[in-house]
Amino acid sequence: MAEPNFALQFPDVPGKSGWQLTLRTADVLHTALCTLADGAYNDIEAFGGAPVVEADDWEVLGRLPRLAWNMDSGWRRRFARAADDLAADLESGTWPRPRCSGEELMLHLALADAPDLFADMIDGTDGHEALPARRGDYDWAKCSEVLFEDSDVMMFFDPGLDGFEDPLDKVNRDHGIGDLRPVRWFDPFAGIEERDLRRGFRR
Repeated sequence: MAEPNFALQFPDVPGKSGWQLTLRTADVLHTALCTLADGAYNDIEAFGGAPVVEADDWEVLGRLPRLAWNMDSGWRRRFARAADDLAADLESGTWPRPRCSGEELMLHLALADAPDLFADMIDGTDGHEALPARRGDYDWAKCSEVLFEDSDVMMFFDPGLDGFEDPLDKVNRDHGIGDLRPVRWFDPFAGIEERDLRRGFRR
């Protein structure tokens, strides 16, 4: 697959908040998403639907919260595709706006990986440094602030909130979180256009 030319494909214009996702930031984030997709598909090829036992043995899926460690290979392919879908948003010149909880979690992983990937990309071997530098390049904290409606999925990593994903849980009800059980992670958010159901999987 050819690498996108962000200097041509990604608009260097601000969003409604006045903040812009710069070309260099988009390029690193795209690389992070593609790397996560590859790693998740590698995990599926290596382990299929076997449960995660030792997280370090997995490239990506072992980083998911424990309540998702027993999901089957079909569910895992949908999670891998979430990274491809968000990368495709960038390739089309739009911000990577998560349309479901699975995409939100995948984008959080990509933003967590982005700083280390950036360090590997600044040697000039992949054309990254040819992109115009802009104020706000690599502002991952601002990305986290702007690209998400909320940070509910990050509650998965707080051991004190085990069970909050169930809509009947008190914390869930008190905060109006909704159903965050893994089987519902790919349900599209209300009011957001659903992705093309015919798009399939690349692996």
